[in-house]
Amino acid sequence: MFTLIQKRYDFTNYQIAQLKYTFTILFSELSKFVLISFFYRNQLGVYLYALILLSVLRLSTGGLHAKTYWGCFLMSFIFFWLAIKLLPQIDVPKVVMVILIISGMAAIYRIGSVASVFRMQPEGIMKKRLIVQSLIVIMIHLILFCIFDSKLLTVGSWIIVLQTCQLIAAKFSVHKEVK
Repeated sequence: MFTLIQKRYDFTNYQIAQLKYTFTILFSELSKFVLISFFYRNQLGVYLYALILLSVLRLSTGGLHAKTYWGCFLMSFIFFWLAIKLLPQIDVPKVVMVILIISGMAAIYRIGSVASVFRMQPEGIMKKRLIVQSLIVIMIHLILFCIFDSKLLTVGSWIIVLQTCQLIAAKFSVHKEVK
């Protein structure tokens, strides 16, 4: 298939390698999230909100990355399990959660994005745009969290807290890659 694309559109070997990498990443990410969705099939709406929120934040802030598919799957599974199943059971006063979210916003503003060692670190205007994007998303969530009382927003708040913690870990990690 890639040979046909290369001949038809006159792509270079490098462009074909990029295309292969893109398809590999898309398949890996989609398959991982579909597999995890089976675990949350009775809470699909909550899982989808958590997935979308986390995806937007991860795309704009980055963080820790696993070296293998199964390592990434396990990290993602634990992340969602913490945010959806375990942490919402802790009775955290709303004001404390608001403080945690605002602290997370401050940390994201200070740290910025942390890209994988295999990607270039964003700089200048791109870095600022990514930070602003993540802060806007968190601010919208925070406003909704302050107005409404729902499991969906509680889970989203834990997603923000966990993403901030893992971003801090990634910033201070020597290798930024975990097994």
